[in-house]
Amino acid sequence: MIEGTWTGTMNLTEPQAGTDLGLIRTKAVREGDHYRVSGQKIFITYGEHDLAENIVHLVLARVDGAPEGVRGISMFLVPKFSGESGRIDRRAERRAVRVDRAQARHPREPDRRSRVRERHRVSGGRGKPRPEYMFIMMNLARFAVGMEGLSISERAYQQALGYARERVQSRDVAGGGKSVTIIHHPDVRRMLMSMKSQIEAMRASRTSWPRRSTGP
Repeated sequence: MIEGTWTGTMNLTEPQAGTDLGLIRTKAVREGDHYRVSGQKIFITYGEHDLAENIVHLVLARVDGAPEGVRGISMFLVPKFSGESGRIDRRAERRAVRVDRAQARHPREPDRRSRVRERHRVSGGRGKPRPEYMFIMMNLARFAVGMEGLSISERAYQQALGYARERVQSRDVAGGGKSVTIIHHPDVRRMLMSMKSQIEAMRASRTSWPRRSTGP
């Protein structure tokens, strides 16, 4: 996953739980040296695709006998394809967890199971429940998405500004009778300044986030 050969997903939300992780029903049953996970997750970004040779799902589930609420939740590594020593075993696809957009739009109760090699305990924080491992990853993902949005917005503004300086159309409302580049038109200047001010606000909000550590 670090090399980018495999991709990964977060599997938290369930139809009846929403943002209340304490209500999740997905279960994990121990079978020898692994766990078998069964249940339903929805709203999984890139939960199923063929862009990478494997997809590793990070799934929140509850083991038998675990306490109620968030403190009884564990996180599991559930690959689409599983195999020994990190090698992909195509025969393991029959046990893969597959969550697609159709499932998110039309919730149902599929029998989707997969072998899991490791289980990690997660804990609840003060106030809103925050499983620590998943929460660290979610924070990084949110920050990365915010930076991506800022970058795309800045590039769009640069392109629009350059185009406005080159495109000649209509006469200048200030007079003169000659056709001018559209950056001379008040409404175009208003739109450009609106874009610039919103981007500056985005950049300020990115750089002013508290520098608080959420993990090692």
